Amino acid sequence: MKKYIKIIFIILIILVALISIVAFFKRKGVGTAGISIKEYNKIDIGMSNFEVNAIIDEKDEWDNDETYDKCVEELSKGYNDGKYTYSYKYNGEKSGYAIITYGADYNKSLSSIPEVIKKEQFNLK
Repeated sequence: MKKYIKIIFIILIILVALISIVAFFKRKGVGTAGISIKEYNKIDIGMSNFEVNAIIDEKDEWDNDETYDKCVEELSKGYNDGKYTYSYKYNGEKSGYAIITYGADYNKSLSSIPEVIKKEQFNLK
């Protein structure tokens, strides 16, 4: 019976170690194509989505669809009374991510460009 308990204990230790290793590598960022805390701090409310993309994708790495898909995820789209909102998750260069919400008011102009209305960061480095 003690032999089985030791085997189960060893298996549990191995599982915990594997889970820790996976968690460590999962925290790792997406590289230079992602957003850094320095880039995040350059983003201001009212900036257009074009300005934000130019800050984050300074090296034009998002031209590659796989790289873009690794770095940017659309979280939500909304429409209310002629106003659209879009929220995107930008994965971090080293760790974490940022969520940036854009708004566009097509009541004012049909060519309205989405602008930052909210930004949040979570453990960016």
